[in-house]
Amino acid sequence: MRLSLSISRFVLVSLAGAALTAMAGSATAASINCPVQQVKREVTTQLPGGWWSTPYVSNLTGTEVVQIGGQTALQCKYGPNGAGGRIQRNAPAGNVCTAVAGGFNCLPIVNLMRPIHAQGLLSVPQTYLFDLDDGGVHQHGADVWFQAETSNRLYLVPRNGAKIGIVNVADGSYNKCKNARMSGARLSLADMPVGTRLCARTSEGRVATFRLMALSAGSPKTMKLRFTTWR
Repeated sequence: MRLSLSISRFVLVSLAGAALTAMAGSATAASINCPVQQVKREVTTQLPGGWWSTPYVSNLTGTEVVQIGGQTALQCKYGPNGAGGRIQRNAPAGNVCTAVAGGFNCLPIVNLMRPIHAQGLLSVPQTYLFDLDDGGVHQHGADVWFQAETSNRLYLVPRNGAKIGIVNVADGSYNKCKNARMSGARLSLADMPVGTRLCARTSEGRVATFRLMALSAGSPKTMKLRFTTWR
């Protein structure tokens, strides 16, 4: 007798975390996690007497943005190449999503179309300043000062009316930074591991984001940043 297998249900084994923001129809940036780390696959066909089945548990192995019925869907895959099962949901309306480990990053289309004033990489020696309006490194008259009180006490200090703030987001979108909490207070690099993203309001009033990409060893230090400033 040939037995057919079907996925009867996906059973929650452990939570991967809820979506940080956004349900379908919203137009805000969202970091959306797969809802479960494991799923259970079972035989639903009625078996003859004396036979039984063993449920098969598969771990989350990947994510993918796919098209289903002409709609963009966010798909979580379990087991090798998704053989252990797949679950999906529609992508948030008005967003463009990319697959990342354990979930998806979705950016509002309006953010992707926001005109960019300046963008690039900066290499900033300690005691120098960097300007997010012109994308330059200066000794005077810029947005943020790389202050070094000692070899270990290092700070980012807003200057000339600029403001900065650390944000715990991956995308660094215009809307996130426009609404982020920022101030003119200095921030310690001890609180900024490599990869930390910050938002800024420049001395000329523009919204910007920058990310700490590297900090050199030894002393004096050089900080490498990737930045985007919007018009």
